[in-house]
Amino acid sequence: MERDYVALLIFAFTYLLIAARRFRLLHIGRPAGALVGATLMVVFGVISIEGAYKTIDLNTIILLFGMMVISEYLRLAGFFRGVATLFIRNISSPKHFITAVVWISGIGSAFLVNDTVCIMMTPIILAYTISAEVDALPFLIALATSSNIGSMGTLAGNPQNMLIGSYAHLSYSKYFIVVFPLALFLLYLNNILLKKVFEKRLAEEKGSPPQIPEFRIKKNLMAKSGIVLLMVVLFWFLGFHLSFTALCGASVLILVARISPQRVFSKIDISILLFFAGLFIVIGAMEETRVFDYFEPFVPTNFTFLGSVLFSFITVIFSNLFSNVPFVMVALKWASKTASSEYFYYLLAVISTLAGNLTLVGSMANLIVVEMAKGTRIVGFREYFKFGLLITFLSCLISICYLYLIFKFILVNF
Repeated sequence: MERDYVALLIFAFTYLLIAARRFRLLHIGRPAGALVGATLMVVFGVISIEGAYKTIDLNTIILLFGMMVISEYLRLAGFFRGVATLFIRNISSPKHFITAVVWISGIGSAFLVNDTVCIMMTPIILAYTISAEVDALPFLIALATSSNIGSMGTLAGNPQNMLIGSYAHLSYSKYFIVVFPLALFLLYLNNILLKKVFEKRLAEEKGSPPQIPEFRIKKNLMAKSGIVLLMVVLFWFLGFHLSFTALCGASVLILVARISPQRVFSKIDISILLFFAGLFIVIGAMEETRVFDYFEPFVPTNFTFLGSVLFSFITVIFSNLFSNVPFVMVALKWASKTASSEYFYYLLAVISTLAGNLTLVGSMANLIVVEMAKGTRIVGFREYFKFGLLITFLSCLISICYLYLIFKFILVNF
């Protein structure tokens, strides 16, 4: 019993460190907070050193690393800017541009990590808005929300989906068939709402036609990177191992790209991988105790519509308080013990991703967009929340209804 109390205190302290940056209490960052918590779990004997190492899910970390490497090669090839520039040169109004932002960032985030898409798209948006003399706010919000929505469409679109897919051994093709159409519909809805809410700000541009800075596309590297990405996705559809396939794709590019691997590795955000490793140990240590068992009666995991709504509400709230990845790691333990575990895995993947649209700090993609744009356009918490609340409420409600009906009437025998 004493070990349970110690574990609970360390767990609470760890999640406080993770959330502290959101409330400007501490500035050590989420990865450091997770590593401190993992260390304390071992130091105070909640889990052994050997046990701590065994809790780390290498499948998730390797999958994330592999996709980061592939995304970086695509970035170096000029893929993202090339696609965006192609659209911008044929755009006649801000309304057309915001539509392009929604679909490029949404579709791109489904097959690549959404954070990477935001990094590549934000400078293009700023260049357009400065040249056209229009407010950048609608376009920045479009990028953040659409990248979140699009990333839920596959198991490789964002870190939490990778985690859920790896933990639950979900089929990439089945998840894609069920969820990707939903993601497309929500992108369509997001586009309509953006144009309606920001109608006055999307008036005809006052400045000159948009000028995008010249850059060189490395056609050879783009061809190699594109082929590798397509092959990785194809093998996923055929049922091959998610993480090992991504690692193979990354390895092939390292061999054939003729670019120093060190140059690529220097751009990989290792802190995210450390964040995952630390959290795996913290959650694994908690499983060594009975603490999570005490909370299970309060978590609605019965396959009913009301249970789905309550589960989703908890997911949205705690994903914004502690970030979606830390919450998902805890929620997976509860979802795995239900009779309808696959349904709740899908619901958790979709809702934890859509929850990122609620607030400015709801997802890493949001923070990337805001931080990169702050020199040109500061996005306020309140002005983001006005739209974030609308799209989060509608998209979550539609998703709950859709998934509940799909699993109740179509996938009941699968």
